[in-house]
Amino acid sequence: MKKASFILLAFIAMLTCGCEKDPIDNPHGNNPSEPTIDITPYLGTYLMTRHTDLILTVATINIPIDRDLNIETVTIKRDPAQEYGIIMTSSDGMYSRGTIDTAGLHLQNDTIRFSIDTLGVTASLQATMTHPVIKAPVNGVMDWTSTASGTASAVVPILGNITGSITGNMHYRTALR
Repeated sequence: MKKASFILLAFIAMLTCGCEKDPIDNPHGNNPSEPTIDITPYLGTYLMTRHTDLILTVATINIPIDRDLNIETVTIKRDPAQEYGIIMTSSDGMYSRGTIDTAGLHLQNDTIRFSIDTLGVTASLQATMTHPVIKAPVNGVMDWTSTASGTASAVVPILGNITGSITGNMHYRTALR
């Protein structure tokens, strides 16, 4: 009887201790609680509109700049240099990089520069765009508002050098092409 009990206990011990768990097939290692990041919803070619709602302040004078800019073609491709990275380019010369995580697309801040030389006035505007986290497209549409801040300078006949500041928002809206 003792021999049968010993064999039974040895058999149970072998069953519980002798088996190894199969590895979990998970791209993030063996931790299934880590979320899967999918950048493919962002990739593609879009038409994009931009609307400016800026204030140019020179001395104590505020000059509103509220206008729609041209519609442009935007292409979002994978960034081969960075995991979950994208490169956003446009037909209007925009070039932005970003990364995607579970919260959305994080575009790097970028600087927009304009130069004007007409009718004896030479002006330059420079604004830094700070972008929010951009949610994945819904029905092919991404919609976000970025904050602009920057400087302006101009050489105006008779008045000379004039400087100012730029503040406001730039609203972006894309739609699948």
